[in-house]
Amino acid sequence: MITNTPQQWLSFLHECANAADDLCQHYFNKAQLKVDQKSNQTPVTEADLAIEKEIRRISAVTYPDLPIYAEEFGQCPEDAPLKFIIDPIDGTQNFVRGIPFVGTLLAIEVNGEIVAGLASQAMTFERWSAAKGHGSYHQNPHFDEPRKIQVSQISDISQSQVFHSSIFGSEAKGSSTETFINLLSKTKRQRGFGDYFAHVYVAQGVGEFAFDYNLKPWDIAPLKIIVEEAGGKYTDVNGTSSIYTGTIVSSNNQFHNLIIDTLNGKA
Repeated sequence: MITNTPQQWLSFLHECANAADDLCQHYFNKAQLKVDQKSNQTPVTEADLAIEKEIRRISAVTYPDLPIYAEEFGQCPEDAPLKFIIDPIDGTQNFVRGIPFVGTLLAIEVNGEIVAGLASQAMTFERWSAAKGHGSYHQNPHFDEPRKIQVSQISDISQSQVFHSSIFGSEAKGSSTETFINLLSKTKRQRGFGDYFAHVYVAQGVGEFAFDYNLKPWDIAPLKIIVEEAGGKYTDVNGTSSIYTGTIVSSNNQFHNLIIDTLNGKA
């Protein structure tokens, strides 16, 4: 098995993200963008396919034996001790509608632990990244260099800002509207960002928590380490630290248990 350090893996992810950003910018708002429906009734565009193909090409050149677990062209076994996890475009429905909050999500998992991850938002030239033990960083064209980020210190849920995804529809599958609304009612301010964007904002300290349902591991993998390396906490809605259960709760770790209890109808 390849024995890279987390920082070496992160450098590789940045290389892949640079190529992905170029393709994302090329296809965004393209006239007559080709869009198909997958068997699960979610959209896939020619941009999703082109980005994943290019990332796979780079990976094959640099690490020919690196197992890949990705959205569009198949996955290695879930229990592979080393895997490269790829979501070419998180927020494909945003992409189709011309909303620029879309991101390429990349992560490396070693023996069940995410050791490096990034979310690259090509349309605003922003990137959030983390390597295990080395903190989380936000790259922005207005910064001279990437800035280390930290979760907020707000400790009262009644003073918190929460980010959430869809309340109704297919993207809310698995959630209870009653507990969903109950949790939102405990907070000061609510914004429906959804997708990766909600969770990198938690890591950045501009909100206290975010939650989402009906996800795949590639939707989650880099967000886990970005939040944790920023001092926050990541679990699924049952309080388990897994990227394979289809849900995500990220927080500043000030009242995480209360969030979990509320989502499960216990508070």
